[in-house]
Amino acid sequence: MILNINQLRAFYYVARTGSISKAAQELMVTPPAITMQVKQLEETVGIRLLVRQGNAMVRTRAGEEVYQKAEKIFQEIRETESLLEDMSRSKRGELRIACPEMPGIRVPRLIAEFKKSYPGINIIVEQGVDADIVRSVEDRRNELVVLWHRPNTVRLKVRAIGKEKLVLIASASSSLVPGDEISVRDLSEIPLVLKGEGSASRAVVIEYLRKFKVNPQVASESSNVAVIKEIVRQDNAVAFLKREAVEAEINEGSIKVVHILEGSPIVEVGIGYRNRRELSPAAWAFLRLVEKYADFPAKK
Repeated sequence: MILNINQLRAFYYVARTGSISKAAQELMVTPPAITMQVKQLEETVGIRLLVRQGNAMVRTRAGEEVYQKAEKIFQEIRETESLLEDMSRSKRGELRIACPEMPGIRVPRLIAEFKKSYPGINIIVEQGVDADIVRSVEDRRNELVVLWHRPNTVRLKVRAIGKEKLVLIASASSSLVPGDEISVRDLSEIPLVLKGEGSASRAVVIEYLRKFKVNPQVASESSNVAVIKEIVRQDNAVAFLKREAVEAEINEGSIKVVHILEGSPIVEVGIGYRNRRELSPAAWAFLRLVEKYADFPAKK
């Protein structure tokens, strides 16, 4: 037997209101249409579900059992309709965002602002190296990706958030950089630890050094920020990182920021996505927020 949902709905409203005319009014159809739907349902199951007592339609014993089941079914339908309506208005749902290991100053602020307006949306943040997180959006595992450099792909659109500076760090008691400032050209003679392959900040640093015709002494490479900081702390090399990544070490006095006379490398920050038509309402709402707060100042 295939259940006809319209017949069940007609029965449910008559059973609930006790009236064919009231059921017809709520469903915005004619009373004869309701009568026909209920009759067809009873003929299908071969059981009387409703009987008339005076001016009211009352449930039979079988009708009561069917009514209890129908009540649960239509409650689920109402909740599903409410869920879909909320999702269409960006009130509820899920938003998956891919981020680098250190997402920067702006992104946590954007997420915090977004949650104020859309507390019902669950934000899931997946972190990884830049090449992997870009691929996660290309493969549709995530909807949005935080980018620290424009990716080498035509499959993603990018909306700019702003720019942030990479700082040169050294051991606080460094013999490699005894003072607090150097020329960028000095980096041709100082061991440097780079982020691993696939890192956007690595590409920015290499491009920055190439601009000044500096051939760096690459001592080691790592995609792990903690490993890079430990190499620097032991005075085996210097490195470029976002300041937020070393704030604790600066405060405790184990790492220092070295001022570069020619200026520091600048990273462009943006939000990448595949296609406007594929974005969920939640992702669209986040992008609108990006446009509103794109002028968030970077932390100095």
